Amino acid sequence: MSAKVFKALFIASLKKEIEYRFNFVFDTITSGLAVFSDFLIIAVIMFRFKSMAGWSLGEVALIYSIVEAGWGLFRTFGEGLHRFQEFTLSGRFDVLLIRPISTITQVMLQRFQFRRLGILAQAIAVGIFGAVFTGLASPGFFLLYTCLVLLSALLTFEISLILAAIAFWTVRNEDIVVLGVYSMRTASSYPLTIYTNFVKQALTFIIPLGTAAFYPVSYLTGKTNSTLALFSPMISFILFLPISIGLWKLGEKHYSSTGT
Repeated sequence: MSAKVFKALFIASLKKEIEYRFNFVFDTITSGLAVFSDFLIIAVIMFRFKSMAGWSLGEVALIYSIVEAGWGLFRTFGEGLHRFQEFTLSGRFDVLLIRPISTITQVMLQRFQFRRLGILAQAIAVGIFGAVFTGLASPGFFLLYTCLVLLSALLTFEISLILAAIAFWTVRNEDIVVLGVYSMRTASSYPLTIYTNFVKQALTFIIPLGTAAFYPVSYLTGKTNSTLALFSPMISFILFLPISIGLWKLGEKHYSSTGT
């Protein structure tokens, strides 16, 4: 897809979003505050108990921030993929198949949700707090933090692509999205050491959102000396990319139109 087409779709989505400006601003703020309120509850609890399985408030803030910032970034540009069952239920996916452009690209460009930037902004604020609180704040750290947020968003994209592909067979995938994205995202926002070994392995190798923040932050805070932990989100992204795209293409071949 040419840059001009992408720009046109981007501007059209932005204009649609800000058509009702008060609504747009209100939704942006409230979506961000939802993230902040979740972390505030954690902070209140940790001020009482001081640590979470050996992790300080600042360290937990970094994990939480990377996962949630990646989520906010993905929801801004990947809302079409997140709500993919709307395409299979309505039959609109038929139109995408006849265009000479990747269906993944078309689904991603169907809808931008700029109000989700509120989630990104609030999550970054939590990350800044965590960096200052742990003494990691520096230009080099924030450059690395930016890379980790981007990788977190890409991992969320891959997982969402796999879960969206399931709708090619089931038509509906809302329940599996709740389990595979929402529940696993929430679990990945905390140190994996608070869970049983089964859950930790699941968040590392099956739904690898746990690699987005827990392992890199473990390395940055000196809890592990393995550089493999620092590069774990990149490794997960590379390994899961052909799996997610391959499953999507397989699903396309099994897609059956609703006929509407």
